[in-house]
This record gives sequence, C-alpha cells and structure tokens, in this order.
Amino acid sequence: MATILVDLDGTLLPLDAWNPVFAEICKAIAERAGAPPDEVWRRAREKNLILMRRLDWRAFDWQQLFDAVAEELGAGRAPSVLEVLDKHLPRFRPTDGALEALRELRAMGHRVEIATNGHASYQLPVIRRLGLDEIVDGVRTSDAYRCPKTCPQYFQDADLMVGDNPIFDVYFPKRFGLLAIFYGDWEREAAEHSRRLAISIDAVRPDHVVKNLKELPDAVRRVLALR
Repeated sequence: MATILVDLDGTLLPLDAWNPVFAEICKAIAERAGAPPDEVWRRAREKNLILMRRLDWRAFDWQQLFDAVAEELGAGRAPSVLEVLDKHLPRFRPTDGALEALRELRAMGHRVEIATNGHASYQLPVIRRLGLDEIVDGVRTSDAYRCPKTCPQYFQDADLMVGDNPIFDVYFPKRFGLLAIFYGDWEREAAEHSRRLAISIDAVRPDHVVKNLKELPDAVRRVLALR
C-alpha cells in the first residue's frame, strides 16, 4: 500500500478558519501602533511572501512575522499567536468530507500523514482539535525538516501528495517523484500561485483533480492504479 500525504490548511481545514485569529492579532497591533489593521496584515503578508519566494520555512512562523511588524510600527511585541489561536479553536471545523476520506484511505490499507508548511506549535493544536490525530499515522511540518514542502527529505518514503496549493502540493512533490492530487480549481489556482511565487508551472499538471474531499478515496484508487 501507499504512503499518502494530505495538506492541512486549505484542504483538511478551510483556510478561512484562521481569519479570526489573524484579525484579532492585527487589531491588537494596530491599536497600539495607531495604524489600520489592514496595514498590519499587509506587512505581515509581505514578509510571508518574501520568505516563501526564498522557499524559507520561516515564512510560516506567524509569531515571528507579527512580532517583526509590531516592532516596525513601534507597537512592541505582537500578542501570542498560540493564545489567540486557543481562544478561536472551538470554532474550527474540518472541511466537509475530510474525516470520512481519511478514515477510508486508512481502511484501504494506506499510511496517511498530514503534511503542512505550518509549524508544529501552531498546527498540532489544530490537528488535535479537529480529531485528526486519531485517524492519521503521522504529521510532517516544515520546522521539523527546516524546509517547507520544497525539499526531497520532506517527501521521503511518500508516494502521493494531496492538497490545494499548486506549488507546494503538486509542483514540488512531482519534482521529487510523487503522484499528486489537487483539491480545488486547478487552472485558477495554478495561475495565481505561479504569479505570487514567481515559479513557472506551465509544464506541470496534477495526476487528478477533486472538487470535494468525498471524491478523494476514489481518486486515490485511480491514480495509484496508473503507477
């Protein structure tokens, strides 16, 4: 059987689940700095993007990013990301069909691991809250490998990557010999992420595309049958 890696944010968890966390942090920094919250968020995202374009795993250390923005704006340190996250975690919900898909993949005999660019300190509380820790065989985070989903050691011993990011969940996995199933609108997301990260992926295609995680087990069967 195969080792299947499944992305967390944007795949097993809707991306907008994090919006209240980031909004509260931006608001707190903005109040101290006398700046609009949108300006705080713009600066944090800019720093995130600069590091992502360097393929730097620190792009996903939100505490460091917000601390840097707060210091620039003369607001001291940012609020604790973990403390703010803990307040909002009770409202986090998995993507429709996520739990069922993971359970079915394991019932098929596959090893299933969560593979995220996020750091363990932020992601493990989310994984436990969603109950994902009870139905996966492992978790891979960028800080554990000192690289995001862009280096061969991250994908070692894996056969298939599933996720919503064309760069991290398709381009790099396929570069290192994995199969890839994309979750979402491939044409739209491929163009957007290629532009943002300045990486051309015109010659790359996922092995399958699903629009709903309920389709994932069947997609995995089809893709693995082609090996």
